[in-house]
Amino acid sequence: MPVRVRYAPSPTGSPHVGNLRTAIYNWLFVKKMGGQFIARLEDTDRTPGRYMPEGIWDIEESLRYLGTIPDEWWVSGGSSGPYIQSERLPLYKEYADKLIASGHAYRCYCSRERLEAMRQEQQAKGIPTGYDRCCRSDDGREEMRTKRREELGHEPPCVVRLAMPLEGQTVVHDLVKGDIVYDNRTQDDQVLLKTDGFPTYFLACAVDDHLMGVTHVIRGDDWLSSAAKFVAVINAFGWDPPALVHPPLIMGSDRKKLSKRHGSTQFTEFVEQGYLPEALLNFLVLLGWSAGDENRELFTLPELIERFSLEGISEHPAIFDYDKLKWMNGMYIRQSPPGRIIGLCIQQLQKAGLISNPPSEIELELARKLIPLEIERMKVLSEIVPMAEPFFHELRFPEGYDEKAVTKWLHVEYIHALLRNEIDIFTKIENWEPTSLETAIRTLAEDMQLKFAGVIHPTRVAVTGRTVGPGLFEALWALGRETTLQRLHSVLEAL
Repeated sequence: MPVRVRYAPSPTGSPHVGNLRTAIYNWLFVKKMGGQFIARLEDTDRTPGRYMPEGIWDIEESLRYLGTIPDEWWVSGGSSGPYIQSERLPLYKEYADKLIASGHAYRCYCSRERLEAMRQEQQAKGIPTGYDRCCRSDDGREEMRTKRREELGHEPPCVVRLAMPLEGQTVVHDLVKGDIVYDNRTQDDQVLLKTDGFPTYFLACAVDDHLMGVTHVIRGDDWLSSAAKFVAVINAFGWDPPALVHPPLIMGSDRKKLSKRHGSTQFTEFVEQGYLPEALLNFLVLLGWSAGDENRELFTLPELIERFSLEGISEHPAIFDYDKLKWMNGMYIRQSPPGRIIGLCIQQLQKAGLISNPPSEIELELARKLIPLEIERMKVLSEIVPMAEPFFHELRFPEGYDEKAVTKWLHVEYIHALLRNEIDIFTKIENWEPTSLETAIRTLAEDMQLKFAGVIHPTRVAVTGRTVGPGLFEALWALGRETTLQRLHSVLEAL
């Protein structure tokens, strides 16, 4: 049977990096095995505050961004559709009815108030919370149905619950962790179909995985605690379960589950900060998987496809190292064609309001000169904004100048003479190129009997307002003669 895997996100916002890793593992596995990658939208949880339909676009964009495009999904369709669970509701009712008919499920008429009172009583007694199976027997179910009908004055709504076996064990076989045994008596009678006709995860995924021919389910370790119920539903239908794989949880530096308190966690945040897709993919693959070469961390996509295997997935939690991700992204920035990075950085500058959209010819010329000078220092593309700000903002001394830099370098005793000489030299110089500018500055330092650094630093501060940046002569070249002279005049007049 050909390998078929599914990625089944819920529209609860921008995808978490854990979801992205799941998508990547599924995609790499089918590329290695020559199978099909299905994406299915699990939008049946309509809890206020959780269901965010606008999150569907972020899900689609994340898959496109990473290059992990599904073979079948709600965008392109396929032979197993529809691929949005809210469009499959009649199917879930049909299969819920089959479970009821076979005695593997039952209707439950208990009210929310009764269930809440039951939970509070269980908590007060210090016993595990869970449904007391009041409606599991025919007598109990009919009694509860009659009581609710009298309270409401009409036929009461009901949910459908799984009749979990009361004895024995459910064995979940995980390709990474091996056999995991659950005592059935510790498992709740899970709701399968809610009163609004929407299924819960357990029914919907079991039915969809079967009908879509899914052979392997690769999903996060946090699903392992509910795996017994998932397998119990599949067993109740008499189906063969798909192979299960649970990659380890992603942890923060404090070894607690990765969350907002650790830093960025969502797809849109990483895109906004300027992480390249190949860097993000490479980094996420290594969170819980090893190629067997512990000393190597950068891989091309063909290498990842060739090396990827389920056996390489670790049992141990993975630590999300933000510094390592930044380092890796910086490496990919420097490996990329400069034109690509220029284009991406222009988008960052437009979002920051430093250049217009579309950019003018003058802005484009400056961007094409400046951005390649900053590539060596960048770890994320958004860093181009503070780097480029002195070049794209109109500086009028002292506005926009670093105060410490001004105090240290623009109050030296020779500053007036230096600026007047530079204005004279820069006005007359024929070739406005880095080499010509360097020659002129070195000659000036010798004529004024100053150390080279004693000229470089004041000039940089006078022209850019900063003490750091690209090479001074390259910076002057990028700014151009007119802007350079205007800034030198501004500083000299103010001083």
